[in-house]
Amino acid sequence: MQEYRKKPLALAISAALTGSALMAAVATPAVAQESQQGRALEEIVVTAQKRTENLQDVPVSVQVLGNTQLEQLNVNGFEDYIEFLPSVSYTSAGPGYGILYMRGISSGGDGVHSGSMPSVGVYLDEQPVTTIGQILDVHIYDIARIETLAGPQGTLFGQGSQAGTLRIISNEPVMEEFQGSYDIGVDTVKNGDLGYTLEGMVNVPISDRAALRLVGWRESQGGYIDNIPGAITYAASGISVDNADLVEDDFNNVITTGGRALLKIDLNDRWTVTPGLMYQEQESNGVWAHDPEDFGDLNAVRFFEDGQDEDWLQSALTIEGELTDSLNLVYAVSHLDRNVDSTSDYTGYAEYLEDLYAGWGYDCYHYDAMGGCADPSQYIHGDETFSRLSHEIRLQSTGDSDFHWIVGAFSQKQVHNFDLQWIVPDMNSANSVIEGGNTVWQTYQVRTDRDEAYFGQFGYDFTDQLSVTAGIRHFKYDNRLYGFNGFIGHCTGTYDSNGNFTEDRVNGTVQYPCFDTRILDDSTKGDGESYKITLDYRLNDDAMLYATYSEGFRSGGVNRARVPGIPKYAPDWVYNHEIGWKTTLLDGRVRFNGAAYMLDWENFQYAFLDFSISNLTIIGNVGQARTYGTEFDLTWLATDRLNLSFAGSFNKAELEEPYWQTSEDRDDGLPPRAPTGQEMPYVPKVQMTSIARYDVDMLGFPGYLQAAASYTGSSWNDLETALRVKQAAYTLVNLSAGIQGEDWNVDLFLNNVTDERAQIDISIPSYGGALDSRTYTNRPRSFGIRFGKRFD
Repeated sequence: MQEYRKKPLALAISAALTGSALMAAVATPAVAQESQQGRALEEIVVTAQKRTENLQDVPVSVQVLGNTQLEQLNVNGFEDYIEFLPSVSYTSAGPGYGILYMRGISSGGDGVHSGSMPSVGVYLDEQPVTTIGQILDVHIYDIARIETLAGPQGTLFGQGSQAGTLRIISNEPVMEEFQGSYDIGVDTVKNGDLGYTLEGMVNVPISDRAALRLVGWRESQGGYIDNIPGAITYAASGISVDNADLVEDDFNNVITTGGRALLKIDLNDRWTVTPGLMYQEQESNGVWAHDPEDFGDLNAVRFFEDGQDEDWLQSALTIEGELTDSLNLVYAVSHLDRNVDSTSDYTGYAEYLEDLYAGWGYDCYHYDAMGGCADPSQYIHGDETFSRLSHEIRLQSTGDSDFHWIVGAFSQKQVHNFDLQWIVPDMNSANSVIEGGNTVWQTYQVRTDRDEAYFGQFGYDFTDQLSVTAGIRHFKYDNRLYGFNGFIGHCTGTYDSNGNFTEDRVNGTVQYPCFDTRILDDSTKGDGESYKITLDYRLNDDAMLYATYSEGFRSGGVNRARVPGIPKYAPDWVYNHEIGWKTTLLDGRVRFNGAAYMLDWENFQYAFLDFSISNLTIIGNVGQARTYGTEFDLTWLATDRLNLSFAGSFNKAELEEPYWQTSEDRDDGLPPRAPTGQEMPYVPKVQMTSIARYDVDMLGFPGYLQAAASYTGSSWNDLETALRVKQAAYTLVNLSAGIQGEDWNVDLFLNNVTDERAQIDISIPSYGGALDSRTYTNRPRSFGIRFGKRFD
């Protein structure tokens, strides 16, 4: 590699960057001496800029969990890997219900099916798979790496990546080489059930130009939350119910089964075709929240069975090749089908309504078929289907030219069809929204989001040290919301010209289905451009500084509330100012990367529920917020046997102006719902991870000892002052040890050693706080053993 002659300024900056490492060398001369002759850290390859590059050459803040590290950390799914990505914060209501945040871009108003898209984009290989409040919980096995790109990625990755992007990238087939592996694991959770994992992979060369890679898995996670005995006496009717038939220990369990097939064909020396299929089914039961104050640690009281059955299939095709010696083409098309069938106990809401009815002097909330008071206990049944078809084609330069570029076009259509029904089994079916059923409220909607974009990124190397990169994306969106939401009155009534509800049965009968008479059908369109510019300067072969300005956006949408005067919501934007560094020190034994940034979030979309306006959640563009922060990633091969890594982030995210729910509240002099300086929700000020791995000889075999810890600082669970509570900080510690033969390995692991109860999300339901709060928590201390076999 070419050596650069340092200028005086470069010498000064380089000395400052390496100062901490030099102090470490002085403090531990033996380690420093060993580093002159020992091995170096392995190169990390990323595709953060849609081309294969060395991590240290990419002027983007990227954190990577590679294949080896994923295996060493015993990562199986979302909550395993997210623990070791401190640039990402999250909430989760159980398997498949995660929401991601980066760099303080969080209002706490996410998760409404008809509302804002997430602020962090999620990709599975080449396809965006971002969904609202329901992350695709891909089982992690034979995965090449997980990349997190922090900060707006609006130019290359488009809408929904306004705060950052998370990418899961699977291993490709290997030509002319037979490979295989399987892993078997068993684990048990404290005071809970047993679990197991079965995983396997085979890479089969078909010819010297084709290979097939097959991967399969089945994982069973044992439960640890108990559904304990409980009873309710409803205030208005006096009816009493209990959950005796549903009492069960460890009732939150998950079984995940799936597979992946990827075929790679080299048509000739220039062109490659890679078709693939991935399928996963996940069946979960119970809940992942407890109420320690009212019911005790890891206890819940549920009156209906809770559960979710999910399956999804992704089919994909990638064509890539060389048009000329200096010009490549990539075309990727992917289709995702996802089906979710769910049931959730909602009896707490029935108790709240009965209390209201009793206060108003009514005897019943619902009536049964005989005209008496019905048991108002209820649950929600969800039947949801997702489909997403995406296309991307791009041309990009190759070679060693000073001018390098990439241009492309992208389109996608995603459709979310959801039928959510609030069901009271004992009610009179004559009052059901669904003919002959027991549905007291229904939300049936079809949400269609279309996106189209043209993008380009262009770089020029002024010298061997100084480069500039500029990007632009022109986008269009067309979002439509169709369907019905409401109760039986909405099936039989209308609104007058003043927006008041009036009873208006058609020919004296109820109209079915409801959405034929009370239809919601509206859409919104928009377009615009997002920009990025980066200046990077190489101090030498092993150190780079960069400065970036970038923009990220989310598209606008339609409010489902059928109340006069409620507008559509507009796009919101994030403007990022960032300086960063990439350094390799001590002869390749230390890698230290990081960034400092300021982000402005303007006109941000926020969801709120106010019954004085509507009984449906409303999304509005309500305010401004700003984040100051920094993040870093440090890996140190301290000796040939000891590897240390540290990563962390600090974010100070606050409102830049007061938040009033309506302009009338502000004009009337009412206090704001959130004042200037209010901390944004779900944004821990500090997140840290550390991993220490030491290679030892055990029982005559090479072995290792490993300790991994993650710290998540405290955060708030809501933006509005009257609704928010503080979620406590927590630290999770995992220990593991193992030995390795020529083609096998045995690993022991102890996770959550201190049995910490993380407050991932404290959910305080609406309706004036009348319902019990719930705390979504992590898995208690668990112990397991895993055996793996590799063959070729």
